[in-house]
Amino acid sequence: MEVIEIDPRLCTRWKYADRNSFEFGDTNLLAEDIKRNGQITPVFVRALNGNDKFKYEVIAGSRRLQACLSADLPLKAIVTDVSDTEAATIQIKENEQLGLSEYSKGLSYARLKEDGKLTQEQLAEIAGCSRKKIQNLLAFEKIDKAIWNAVVNMSKVSARSAETILAISKKSNAHKEAIIEIAEEIRKGAGSVRIEKLVDEILNDQLGSKEEEIITASNGQVLAAWKKGGIFFSKDVNIDKKKLNKTLIEFFKNK
Repeated sequence: MEVIEIDPRLCTRWKYADRNSFEFGDTNLLAEDIKRNGQITPVFVRALNGNDKFKYEVIAGSRRLQACLSADLPLKAIVTDVSDTEAATIQIKENEQLGLSEYSKGLSYARLKEDGKLTQEQLAEIAGCSRKKIQNLLAFEKIDKAIWNAVVNMSKVSARSAETILAISKKSNAHKEAIIEIAEEIRKGAGSVRIEKLVDEILNDQLGSKEEEIITASNGQVLAAWKKGGIFFSKDVNIDKKKLNKTLIEFFKNK
């Protein structure tokens, strides 16, 4: 494959680029390295037709593109004529060696799947992992953006943790708020077991005790908790006291 030099200002990242801003690192250092040692690895680009501003889209090599842009250096590139599916394969294979976060992979995979470029089975085959792992990765995209806004940097969040976060946050608004409250722990890389434990502690605290039994509805809403032989209802629950009293009387009458 022929390597050519192109003007990085004529390049844009393609629609399914998978590297997020928090993973770019110090591109100035990379630019200095390219100045000293040259650009060892070329980027993969695809020609853009009918675009007045850009001539190429970068399929793989976003950091190198940004470094050359900031340092006003020519960009070494391999121009390839491939389909979106083939381009996705190039990107996935390259990023296997770059330590890309599972969050970035998950969002990119979700877009490719949603737009019909790759199926879940194809993603698993190209990425060399199980379909269950792909399912976990796809959970990143389904999680409420408010949670990710609180976490900020998702580089240490695993796909398994993402699936746990999704499952918990869907139970109720209280569960989602608890997840947001532990954003710092998630940012540090808390695993599934710790996330579940921290959320349980927060919900227990809201009801007055860490040693109580939580009562939840089938939809996951926290209704009440047993505490020292008594029952305490969540502030979010609307209670018809007369109806509840009648139910309790009938319950004990039949004991």
